[in-house]
Amino acid sequence: MKDVIIVGGGVIGCSIALRLARAGLKVAIIERGRTGCEASRAAAGMLSPQAEASEPGAFLDLCLRSRALYREFAELLKDLSGIDIEYRDEGTLCLALEGEDSNQIARWASWQKTAALPLEELTASDIAALEPAVTKAAARGVFVPGDHQVENRRLLDALDAAIRQAGVEVIEGAEVAALLIERQRAVGIICNDARMRAGAVVVAAGSWSSRLLQPVGLGVRVTPVRGQILAVRGAATHLSHVLHSSRAYLVPRTDGRVVIGATVEYVGFYKAVTASGIRGLLDAAIEIVPALADAEIVETWAGFRPDTEDHLPVIGPCEIANLFLATGHFRNGILLAPITAELLAQCVIQQTVPDALRPFLINRFDEIPITGSIQSAISSPF
Repeated sequence: MKDVIIVGGGVIGCSIALRLARAGLKVAIIERGRTGCEASRAAAGMLSPQAEASEPGAFLDLCLRSRALYREFAELLKDLSGIDIEYRDEGTLCLALEGEDSNQIARWASWQKTAALPLEELTASDIAALEPAVTKAAARGVFVPGDHQVENRRLLDALDAAIRQAGVEVIEGAEVAALLIERQRAVGIICNDARMRAGAVVVAAGSWSSRLLQPVGLGVRVTPVRGQILAVRGAATHLSHVLHSSRAYLVPRTDGRVVIGATVEYVGFYKAVTASGIRGLLDAAIEIVPALADAEIVETWAGFRPDTEDHLPVIGPCEIANLFLATGHFRNGILLAPITAELLAQCVIQQTVPDALRPFLINRFDEIPITGSIQSAISSPF
């Protein structure tokens, strides 16, 4: 019997597994496909809480805390797996192009400066000095030095190697059919017509989470949101920073590729790369960096981001004892992996709910009361 079974082997599930295993717990991950091969691998790897924030609040605070953990997280994964996840800290450049409301980016920069978040407002000449390949139609910009990136595919490879090295049992190609609930307490899962028992269960199944949660009375809807993305390569398109415009982002990779993303499409579980989706991304990218018109398209792909009704993640315990949720991270799964693992581990091991998680509990949707203590059958050393 395991201390914890984690349903879902994406970046969130694997990060939680690593944290719990390193604390001495016996952990198993069950993944319907292969670990790290859904939304996590389809991402662009940006660590951009500031560039993507629309307002201050608890969610931005959570994202900033996770961003601050990433350098150490990258070093840990390299030590455990031998894989460099290509953590890059050159910063992110947000652009307003001619014809757009430049006051919008000014207002965005203003509240961030009021919140004491580091950034630097740029003129057109400043932008040209930082990134000569950017269009001269970039009328105004903001440089965010703290928003970084990783190569998310290498991140997933490193996590896969690290959890195995830490003793996590990884079961791939096995879909969990149901959660085992006895007397309002999670005691395991049903998979391949077999029952697997555990002291606790963590649902980190991304866009597939609702299929397990709704049958046990947890009504949160986790919706798949298709994101199309592509990568190009060209000698004339060297970039040093992640670039953001109102229509697209460009992420330069160490191997010379530029990743361009991403669409946001509510089309159910229809994973397809479409002509219109890729055309829109290419048009937006070429608008930012005209030289990309001559770049070679080396890859296109799509994935499903897990979204919730308020576009915020669901992290923490619920009214079913020993059942923990870590899903609905939408566009921020890569960014939020370290802090989700750290805070959920506190829930599981210390049987407490950190204050930082309270805005992200499932009871925000239906005001179901969560008891003050979390019952646990885990044989933990803590």
